[in-house]
Parts: sequence; C-alpha cells; structure tokens
Amino acid sequence: MNRIFSVSELNQRIRERLTSDLRLSDLWARGELSNVVNHRSGHRYFTLKDGDSQISCVLFRGNAGQIDFDLADGQNVLIFGDVEFYRPQGRVQILVKAARRDSGLGEKHLELERLKERLAAEGLFDAGRKRPVPPYPACIGVVTSPDGAALRDVIRVLGSCPARIVISPAAVQGEAAPASIASAIAALQGTADVIIVGRGGGSAEDLSPFNSEVVARAISSSISPVVSAVGHETDVTIADFVADLRAPTPSAAAEMVRPDVEGLREELLGTQARMVRSLSAYVDGRRAKLAGLGRSLSGRRMRGVVFEERQNLDRMADRLISAEDRLVDRLAGRLEVAAGKLESLSPLSTLKRGYCIAVTDSGVIRRASDLASGEIFELVFADGIIVCRSMGERADRG
Repeated sequence: MNRIFSVSELNQRIRERLTSDLRLSDLWARGELSNVVNHRSGHRYFTLKDGDSQISCVLFRGNAGQIDFDLADGQNVLIFGDVEFYRPQGRVQILVKAARRDSGLGEKHLELERLKERLAAEGLFDAGRKRPVPPYPACIGVVTSPDGAALRDVIRVLGSCPARIVISPAAVQGEAAPASIASAIAALQGTADVIIVGRGGGSAEDLSPFNSEVVARAISSSISPVVSAVGHETDVTIADFVADLRAPTPSAAAEMVRPDVEGLREELLGTQARMVRSLSAYVDGRRAKLAGLGRSLSGRRMRGVVFEERQNLDRMADRLISAEDRLVDRLAGRLEVAAGKLESLSPLSTLKRGYCIAVTDSGVIRRASDLASGEIFELVFADGIIVCRSMGERADRG
C-alpha cells in the first residue's frame, strides 16, 4: 500500500525538493509588480507577473533597505532571490534579496495614468462639479453584484432606514463588467435620488472595471449624485475621482446616504428643550423683577398695583405655556407624519406585506412584457430569493 501523507508531511517533502534544486537558488526573474503591500513590520509582499503567469514574492525588511526605489504596482522589475515553498499555506514564492528597475512602468499602469490625465483635463475630477448627497433621499439606488458581500453590507445598514432601496444588478469583475456597471447606472436615472456604486475588496485586476473609461463617463453623466465605494479604504480607482463622494467601504457608503431620522428627532427635542428653558427663564425674570418692586415699594397705595401686576404675570405665563404646548404638539405631529411617510417608503415594509420584486440581470422587471418566454429571473421576498423561469405572458381573464 502506498504511504499516506499528512498535509504537513506532504508540504515538507515538496519544500525539501524545491530547496534542494540549485537552479532555483540565486536566480533572476523579470516581470511586472502587482498587489504591492508594505507591511507595518517593514516587509514587502507583492506579485510578480507576466502575460500568462504570476508568482508570490516576499522582500524581508533586512533586504528592503538595500533597494534604491519604492516598489509600486505596474513597475517592470528584475528581482534576485531564491524560490521557496511556504509550508503552512502550501504556497510557492520567491524570497527576494535584491531588485532593480527593468524598463519602467508596465503598460497597463501607463495606460491607466494616461486615462487619468485625459479625464482630468476634461474636468471630470474637478471639485467644483461635485454634488452633495441629499440629507433625506426618498430613493437610494445600489449598483453592485447581487451575489456579493458589498450588497449584503449595504442592505444591513440601510435595512431600517425609511427610504426606498432600488438594486440595479451589475457584473463587477471580468471583461463585461465595465459595460454592465455603466448600464446599471443608466437604469437608475430619474429614479434614485442618490446612487451607490461599488464592490468589495480584491486585487488590482479585480478592481480594474472601476478604472475603465466607460464607467467613469457613466458616473460623470449621472443625473443623481454618485457615491463610489470600491474595495477597501486603501483601494483608489478612477471611479473614486469622478464620483461626487468617495466612501472607504460599501457599508460606509450606506451610512453616508442613510437619512438621519434620529438626528432630526433629536434636533426637534433639543428645540423644545431650549424653548422651555427660555420661557422659564423669562417668567422667572419677570417674577424676580416683580418681587424686587414689591420690596422697593411700600404702603397700601402700592398693594393694588402689585396685586394687579401679579395677575397679569400669571395670565402671561399661562399664555406662554399654552403657546409652548401647542407648538410642541404641532412639531410632534409633523414628526409623526414624516416618520410614517418615510416608513411607508421602505421596501422592506412592502415586502413584508406579501409583495415581492422581480429582477433579472438587466434590472427590475416592471411589466410582464419585459420577460421573454423561458427567461430566468429572481423573485426577491422579505425572507429570501426564489429563482424562476418565465412560461410566457398569460392572457387576461375575462
């Protein structure tokens, strides 16, 4: 019977075979840098790639100080080091001892820089064209993958807000992604008051659709303000430069556009408290003044005047308190009506009443004629999603 290896034993044997091959020691390798990470420990982690393949690399702090240039995505370099096998993760990598520039920046990086310069020259990055996010949007559009973690993060933050949420599905990775994202943005024009466009984290290649010209122009031509939420906080794309507002993460974007109902309620309560304090201070001041007059005046001749003024003061206090109560009741009523309207707009409330939303890859289905016979679509309920197939449009019942 052949020997059965544990994973650790197998990785150890692979490591021994690799490290014993002298041809894989003290070698030079040429390629383009990608996914460069400068760790707080001083070590550098990156990927070396060409048109067909890639390999992980690590440059430890002791050797990093001997390199006379900063590693950056898109650079073409020559690296010197040993091929190693990282046993805990079963990963082949190069332990870099030295590096030098090869022929400057990689072509993709140069293309990206040229696109940035062209769009900046057209004014697409200008701060003057940035629009503020509306404080109380009635409809929030979301452009992202319907299966990604970004959508779940956005829904989690927006789920309880009194605003209608419209999801415009888009592919966010691959060659078809730029056109898909642009189409999803266009589908929300005239519907959403603000649009979130983004996806979760990934490599530079994963985020490349958001560095495309077609997505940049779709964002710049949007009628509604656009919040870009691509990747993690350290990821920056052309979409971030063109958008009206950049969020470090999709959940942070949801926080930025979420109507601050609690803030409005607190503001009204604060106004009420200030009015009460002001009225109380005014009444106390008048009473103190009256008491002072009473002490400064004596004799029966003044008693009638003091008595009359006390009654006038009490009547004025009653009127002020009544006016205060009416104003507080009116503001509370307005707040209750506004909260009710906002709650009625929530898509979750609609779904919980038994309704559902039909969507395809092209967006929300509004008419039966939008579906072709046999077309796959999804029904979004309050508690989940059902994948369905169209059987064709039914005739109206008499």
